[in-house]
Amino acid sequence: MKLRKVDPHTIKVPEVRVTAQFDEELYQQFKESIKAVGQITPPICYQVGEELVLCDGLHRLQEAIANGDATVEVVVIPGDMIDVLTKNIFIDHLRGKTPVSEMVKVIGALYQEYNLDPEQIKEKTGLTRDYIEKLIKISTASPSVQQALDQGIIGVGHAFEISRLPYAIQQDELIAKQQVYRFPVKDLKELIDQTLREMENIAVPGPAEAVTEPRPIATYHCEGCKAEVEPRYLRPVMLCPNCFGEVWRLAKLHAAPEEESSEETPTP
Repeated sequence: MKLRKVDPHTIKVPEVRVTAQFDEELYQQFKESIKAVGQITPPICYQVGEELVLCDGLHRLQEAIANGDATVEVVVIPGDMIDVLTKNIFIDHLRGKTPVSEMVKVIGALYQEYNLDPEQIKEKTGLTRDYIEKLIKISTASPSVQQALDQGIIGVGHAFEISRLPYAIQQDELIAKQQVYRFPVKDLKELIDQTLREMENIAVPGPAEAVTEPRPIATYHCEGCKAEVEPRYLRPVMLCPNCFGEVWRLAKLHAAPEEESSEETPTP
């Protein structure tokens, strides 16, 4: 750990990090104190390869840049990006109010990008395993869930339950309902459990179809002469029962002489 003076513009600020929040009045007091007495507590940076990466002190760094300071005194610690993110959570979480969505992004990055399991994250951040596991699940939720979490519309318990739904459209719809009905976490859990059960039942395949022999090719015969005919040559005729009988009898009489002649024995 070393104390160094560096150009504030050379310090890299990670895209994913947790930053303590000030209300307008407190932030104005912070700015005035910086102008009056300067930086009392230096920002903390990690030396990651050739870069200085900010861990803690974003507001102080921003004020130094805004005031045109050529150099700023910082604490420099050797480490890697895992050290940057876990110490950032540890310091800012203890300091006070931080956006939960930022916590979610950092925990999600540690789990997905840096392959830390919940127990390892717990050891490095001091957060409880249950809280970490919930934040990991929330990190997969739709943006509307995380936004509602930051706005105080829902808590971590609500966000975790809603994130169990597999589709963003389901989560967004439930966020809209939550703003109206204000479900307690217990009721929300029961509702989502029921939804997941119904989805599982729909996804269960039905019984396998019995294997049957292929159907024989159908054949069609003329009702008059009884000859086999392709279906395309058959013609529907609109007849009353009496006329249909007459036509059928005439067809039989027409076919009878041919049948008799074929059965006659030639005279020697």
